[in-house]
Amino acid sequence: MLLLTFPSLLKAQEIKYIDLTGIRQRTELRHSPAPQPECAEGASCTGRGFGGASGVDGAPDPRDPHALGIYLLRVIPTDINPTEPFEVEFKILNTGTAPIELPVSPHLSDLQPSDETVAFSYFSLVLVVRAELEPGQPVDSSGFVQLYGSPNDAASMTILQPGEWIRVNANVKLLTWPSEPVSARFRGEVWLSRNTFRPHPGGEFIETNNMYPNETLTPFVEVRLLPHAGTDRPKQ
Repeated sequence: MLLLTFPSLLKAQEIKYIDLTGIRQRTELRHSPAPQPECAEGASCTGRGFGGASGVDGAPDPRDPHALGIYLLRVIPTDINPTEPFEVEFKILNTGTAPIELPVSPHLSDLQPSDETVAFSYFSLVLVVRAELEPGQPVDSSGFVQLYGSPNDAASMTILQPGEWIRVNANVKLLTWPSEPVSARFRGEVWLSRNTFRPHPGGEFIETNNMYPNETLTPFVEVRLLPHAGTDRPKQ
């Protein structure tokens, strides 16, 4: 009776598992060399390469039928050492009412066209581990892993129907650390973006359009964050 009442439960299943723990991700993008600088006598040189980026931001819309829940199924170990990565298993579940397309390739470099002068678009999915002391109180400690996909490479993208999920196992390292040991909780977040890479001689420009599927709150994992050696201070 329950399955007849909620047909989406009939489709609830895992459709992909990605193990990044033994993979060195290829993320470098190519551009043609910079032209030789033109240096006039008594004046500064011109013609050197340069790079840049721009971003279009926004916010979630509660009316959007697209939603994701990011679960941390495993964190090993739970005593987190700043000098070592820790293993995280993510579950990315479509908690909305509409299909959502996600990038699933570990390698950005493989998506670039063979012609390094041609601009191309790609999607990026950032799976974030964020620490907080209590709900809504971040500790300023986070780490992430990233996946990529292109509309021109069907194998690099997957479509999650409502109730379907993928799992991603990865080694993550926090970017910042507390100055003393602290008990905290990890929660998963997701950043989804559509990007355009525009190469030019000697550099590139990347346009990023952030996308905001609604996020479903998921359970946290209790951990203990250890400081770098020499930063632990006795409590007063």
